Amino acid sequence: MNANEDTFSLAEGEPAFLLDEGIAYVRGWANAQHAVSALKQALSELGQDEAIPRLRADVNVFGAGIVELGHVTPQTAVLIAEALRVMRHSRAPTDKECAA
Repeated sequence: MNANEDTFSLAEGEPAFLLDEGIAYVRGWANAQHAVSALKQALSELGQDEAIPRLRADVNVFGAGIVELGHVTPQTAVLIAEALRVMRHSRAPTDKECAA
C-alpha cells in the first residue's frame, strides 16, 4: 500500500462521535478547518460566499480531518468543475505527458 492509498483509507472512516484515547482528533480537525477557511476565502474572492452553505470541518474515527461540503446547487457544482478544468489546463505537463 502506498502513502496515497493509506491517506485515502483514513479519509474514508466514519465521523468521530466517540473519541478514543491517543488519537490526535484536534490536529485532524484543525487541518480540515484550515482547508475550510481557504475554500471560504477563495469563494469569497469570487463573490460566491454562500455557494457551499454546509461547508464545515470534521474529523473521522482515525483522527484524519474531513471537509464536509454538504449539498451544493448545480451552479456551484459547475463552478467547481470549471475551476478544476482551468487548473488541469494551466499546469505544466509532466515528463510522462511530454513527447520525446
